[in-house]
Amino acid sequence: MSERPVSLLDWAYKQVRRMLFSGALPQGQKIVVAQLANQLSISPTPVKEALNRLAAEGLLEAVPRRGFQVKRQSIKEVKDTLECRIMLETYAATKAVDNFSSRPDLQEEMRQAMENLRSTDPHDYVSITELEQSFHGALVQLAENETLFSLFNILYGVGFSSFVYAASYRPQKAQSEHQTIYDALVNHDLALLTSTLQEHLNRTIEFYANFSAQNTDLPVLQSPASLPTGQS
Repeated sequence: MSERPVSLLDWAYKQVRRMLFSGALPQGQKIVVAQLANQLSISPTPVKEALNRLAAEGLLEAVPRRGFQVKRQSIKEVKDTLECRIMLETYAATKAVDNFSSRPDLQEEMRQAMENLRSTDPHDYVSITELEQSFHGALVQLAENETLFSLFNILYGVGFSSFVYAASYRPQKAQSEHQTIYDALVNHDLALLTSTLQEHLNRTIEFYANFSAQNTDLPVLQSPASLPTGQS
């Protein structure tokens, strides 16, 4: 087991969150606090607190007298989340171009995310999506608006499982778009930055729009190994 931070609550939160995002806890599955605590080898109290936090973030649903279950997400909800991200990140971009030069820390975070994306196993979709979050999160932080960054993290958390699924389809194209976004920041090219961001996120919306009309629920993510092979 990896070294735990001081707070068992934070450790439990991160562990359960990754279980949700990897498909180890698939949509619709009921969660029994005692069983999960035993699986994590900790007491039930921090586990229950972690589950309450995840429920507040919209990843779980509290079921009266029955504990929690993993929230089922519809394709419409995924598209709504992505549309909100387009609005949020497009606004952040208008501030980011002016602040980019003065934030070498965020420049490095974006470069590191791109480098790690190139070296990560192309079938490790959870890690890819986490690195995507790091890249886009750094861009939003360039707006220097903590409320905006908090909203970004909420949107990314709610939609993470869907982003994992979509990551399996176009890894090479996404990497190219990241480089274009970064170069646009370097060159203070707001028009290119916003158009590439919108194209980047709209591709994922189009991916879900291509599901048949009968498929109103998000495909259930069982595990990274169950996902389709990535396409360029």
